[in-house]
Amino acid sequence: MATDLPDYTKKIAITVTVDQEQVPETAATETPITQLGRYTGTAVTYQTVASWTVTSTKSGALREIAVESSSYTKTYFKVTIGGITQFEDKITQGPLSLPYPDVKLAGAAVVAVLAKSTDGTSVTVDATITGKEVG
Repeated sequence: MATDLPDYTKKIAITVTVDQEQVPETAATETPITQLGRYTGTAVTYQTVASWTVTSTKSGALREIAVESSSYTKTYFKVTIGGITQFEDKITQGPLSLPYPDVKLAGAAVVAVLAKSTDGTSVTVDATITGKEVG
């Protein structure tokens, strides 16, 4: 039999059926996500710097969150992933990169980076959220 495979290999076909109906093959689409944000101000309550809401009909995969500030000693950071606060009221000594190699997110899950001034001093904060949506 002529195929595009070498003679020593086997081709295996898998068919998925649901309620005795064959489900057609569909390729999952992946969409890269990059959310960039900046906050400049003197607020002493948390302000959103960057956020990503996974499309409700897709699933998400978070890859990395990165933050930096014009004045690290005067900036509190807060990160939430899927409604769970990862940390709050944290001061960093410099730019912070948080890799998340295996974090899967359900549709409509929200990833957010927030920041506030510790004492009303003006701060400029940048944040990046990277990931992908599948489906």
